[in-house]
Amino acid sequence: MSAFLRQRWPETIIALLLVAAALREAEVVLAPLVLAFVTALVLAPAQNAFRRMGAPAAAAALATLFLALSVIAALMLIFRPWVADIIADWPQLVRELRSAGLDLRSKLTGLFNLQREVMEAIAPDSAGADAGGDGSALPSLADAAWLAPQVMAQALLFLGGLFFFLLGKDRAYGWAEVAGFTRADFENAEARVAHYFGAVSLINAGLGLAVGLALTAYGLPGAPVWGMVVALANFVIYLGPAVVAGALLLAGTVSFDGFAVVVPAVIYLSINLIEAQFVTPMVVGQRLKLDPLLVFLSLTIWLWLWGPIGGIVAIPLVLWSQALWSAASQRLASDPSYS
Repeated sequence: MSAFLRQRWPETIIALLLVAAALREAEVVLAPLVLAFVTALVLAPAQNAFRRMGAPAAAAALATLFLALSVIAALMLIFRPWVADIIADWPQLVRELRSAGLDLRSKLTGLFNLQREVMEAIAPDSAGADAGGDGSALPSLADAAWLAPQVMAQALLFLGGLFFFLLGKDRAYGWAEVAGFTRADFENAEARVAHYFGAVSLINAGLGLAVGLALTAYGLPGAPVWGMVVALANFVIYLGPAVVAGALLLAGTVSFDGFAVVVPAVIYLSINLIEAQFVTPMVVGQRLKLDPLLVFLSLTIWLWLWGPIGGIVAIPLVLWSQALWSAASQRLASDPSYS
């Protein structure tokens, strides 16, 4: 296998570039399907438990899908009161944000005037054109109505893909044995992803609870919802915490004055630092430890390809691929004819 890659590296690079281009062009179809595949790996322990209880393959797949949807619905019901409060207060929040933006702009008027004078001196025509913008960047109701069917189609594609991945998993493992892998290889990779997701889910739930309680004690409006946002965003490592910190800084600007503006973001970053440096290494352990460079490259590529969905599937796909690569490498070391 490694000898083949050394001999055919130009063709390998071209093939990888073509695959990346195809993945980017087919995002609308492939992104929900890949997310469904990763979700099927995560739900494999529940499906295996139903199978051990004697349920047929179709019944086990349906029960697993129903269980996952029930958990999501329960979480939505739990957080519904706080989400409803945020929706009710949203107009006031928008007005306060606009007021804060106008105050900031008035303080920077001198800088804007200087910039305009420099632009007029360099390119008068372009300065005049920029001043005549119509500010139509915000999405309209028609845009939302146009996107709704696409979102529904992707949701149905995800649910259908998840069901059929769960239903046809055993058959797919049998087909993959033609490529030299065994069923045990795939089950080990599957267990690796499920173990990682389970451990990280517990960590993120604890992180969200800690941040929600801390922000509630500090008095930030909608603190329980912020805790849920923190827990979900932490699945996209690096990028998720950065986005949440910026959002909490904005929330502090709207809700408080003076130094108190930065306290919500500082509270979150402090708790996140403890989680990242101490809790996650202790809970996840060395067996699931990944090379930071590999994680960074995977996140960069998948975020570039598919945005937030790419950030969600990046780490599970690395774990799954790494487990299969390790199995193939061990088999090659013991049997050179395997390549």
